[in-house]
Amino acid sequence: MLAKEVFRSNPMLLLPERLALDKQQREFMLPAQEVATEFLRMEYTDRERIIPDLYVRALGHELFVEVAVTHFCEAVKVEHLRKHGIPAIEIDLSKLPRDSTREIIAEAVLRSAKRQWLYHPNIDNAEARREESERRRQDEIAEERARTIARGETLAVTYQDAVQTLRSSTAEYPHKADLEARGLAEHVGIKVPGFACFTVVPAVWQSIILIDVIHKRALGNQPPTAISITNYLEKRGLVRPEFRRISRDVADYANEFDWTFAPPWKAVDSYIKRLMKSGIVSPHNPRMVLSSHVEGRFNLVQNVARKVTWILDSLPSEERGNLTADLWLDSRHPKSGKTYRAMLQPESDIVSGINSIVEMFERNGPIVRQTFGLPIEAAILRRRDQTGKQVALHRIKQVEDAARIRQTRRDRLCGDVDEGLAGPEIGAFLNTKRAELGGMSPLESAEDSESGLSRARELLSKFVWQRENEAEEAAERERYREKITADAKRALSAADADAFLKSREDDFGRASCLSFVRDEHTYRKALVMLSQWEREFGRS
Repeated sequence: MLAKEVFRSNPMLLLPERLALDKQQREFMLPAQEVATEFLRMEYTDRERIIPDLYVRALGHELFVEVAVTHFCEAVKVEHLRKHGIPAIEIDLSKLPRDSTREIIAEAVLRSAKRQWLYHPNIDNAEARREESERRRQDEIAEERARTIARGETLAVTYQDAVQTLRSSTAEYPHKADLEARGLAEHVGIKVPGFACFTVVPAVWQSIILIDVIHKRALGNQPPTAISITNYLEKRGLVRPEFRRISRDVADYANEFDWTFAPPWKAVDSYIKRLMKSGIVSPHNPRMVLSSHVEGRFNLVQNVARKVTWILDSLPSEERGNLTADLWLDSRHPKSGKTYRAMLQPESDIVSGINSIVEMFERNGPIVRQTFGLPIEAAILRRRDQTGKQVALHRIKQVEDAARIRQTRRDRLCGDVDEGLAGPEIGAFLNTKRAELGGMSPLESAEDSESGLSRARELLSKFVWQRENEAEEAAERERYREKITADAKRALSAADADAFLKSREDDFGRASCLSFVRDEHTYRKALVMLSQWEREFGRS
């Protein structure tokens, strides 16, 4: 009964969100909306004895409203509601305290209480549309899977034809002499899964990977992954067209029909993994290199000779003289009496020393102390002098940068303060020392560090918020005081109105009415007390 009274006094009702279809029959969620309702006084009933709690009209349509306090609508009743074709919602008042006031109950019924649609024809239509879309999607997935399986089966047959073709091929492979000299000939010609995806026998494309790609770095700065190596081989025409750009799903199904099949990139990956397992190749981010025992002294001596040549070319001709990298390699170490060539080992001090000299010349490393038989004494003195000047300039720049950064942080804080404060408050805020800032003022804190600036900004935000909040509260308090004063003057004589406004009632916490009224809630309580005064002292 109380719910009906609510609709008579306030026809605005909040409808919950629901699933719907737009003009293009696409699903979307219609948000909750507050609508005006018309309370239909007549009870709605039928042969099924379906009697809704409320029967109203909203947005030009009839609407059943069920109010649930202890029992919610069961599926049978919902189905009966669906048969009528009239939308229905259920409002959940089960969480509402039993001693709730009329105002609280009215607010819950109209807006705040949890509510849901029991039935709406558009919801059913949208759900049916969703189910149909899902069914079509599943059908498309099944069809695509069938096509993928068929492509996989065809690919497996094509692969077996390629295997038969390669069995009769006896082509020589490149770099054969280099591979045999390094003992690597046994590591090419391996029939990994997918080897027949290539136009040549395994020894050909595998020798290209070992020498051209890994040793000579044919890919340049591009990391030699299985994919990038396969693309390199494809550009050289070594991958059969029918096995290019195979999707993973098709490849997986082809493998189920023929376990020896694998796509080209996977064949390359299998081969690289075999090389790593055998110790021929080792990872060296972001690339792969031939293991040290494969390249050996050849690469070591070659690399050191190249660096020594670069060092000598960096010296003035009068300091370099006639010395060359080969002459230096054959010269003797002053302590051991051995040639530098004979002493070169991967972890030797000579190799690291030459690297340090190169870094010094490139100005990326410290000044070296040993010359390792190279005429670089004058170059060391020049570098030491340049370093001293650079250190002094760097220190000056650091001081200037620090001052600039401090001023920048100071300016940033001052800009924020100018936006949030005005007048004397600006100087008072910036220069007042705060315990929250470790005894520094906001200006000092901002100059001190970036974190100090952040703390000063946080303090500013709180300060501005506090000022704004106090202003809002004062404005609200004054507005309600003016309202209760006007109400008292309308209801009472001037003397009684003045007495009421100054009265200290228990309901006001023994404060005067004007001191008590500060917001909507206290204003309402004051109106109740004013009504009592009006009945007793009101104008006759």
